[in-house]
Amino acid sequence: MSTEEPGRKGVGGNSAYTTNPTLFLRINAGDPGPREIAWEEFRQCYAPMIAGFARNLGAPPQDVDDLIQDVLLGFFALSPRFVYDPARGRFRGYLKVCTFRALRTRLGQNARFKALPLGDIDPESLEVEQVWNDIWEQELLRRALEEVRKCYADPITFRAFELYVILGRPAEDVARELSLNVNSVYKAKERVTQSLRKKLEALVEQQG
Repeated sequence: MSTEEPGRKGVGGNSAYTTNPTLFLRINAGDPGPREIAWEEFRQCYAPMIAGFARNLGAPPQDVDDLIQDVLLGFFALSPRFVYDPARGRFRGYLKVCTFRALRTRLGQNARFKALPLGDIDPESLEVEQVWNDIWEQELLRRALEEVRKCYADPITFRAFELYVILGRPAEDVARELSLNVNSVYKAKERVTQSLRKKLEALVEQQG
């Protein structure tokens, strides 16, 4: 089974998910070209978190896109004055509060979380924090899997990992289906898991 181990392209370099301080600087760039690219990157990075959080807090499907726009436009208006300072807290916490407030403003008493109107809920509560963290981690895992999948020249390696680890198929069945020996399935798990761990660590650092 031949594999091409994923490199760490972008970790500390030219990543699809740029570190927050760099991204924020480019959002406020004087040149409209780089600024538009930065805003598109910002949307790609954070819109899925906003959408997942909104759905879990009771936003109707037809309102999710509008809510994403509310949050992004609100941040766009603030961005010239926004200074990213990790010492004052992680960006993910700031974005959670922005999203919660946008939800409350757009939906009012129509949005409920655990049968309570959003107006009666503290966005800093443990329950809300848990929902946000779960969405954030699921999205980072999805991105990491997508990035790692693209890095393998031999798709059989990732497919073996996917069938054995993600779908929980017995190693013997995976080996038979992919015309591999069982040891190759175990090696695929080890290699892809190591690559996935590195990619996740990089994304956690980059996403704030």
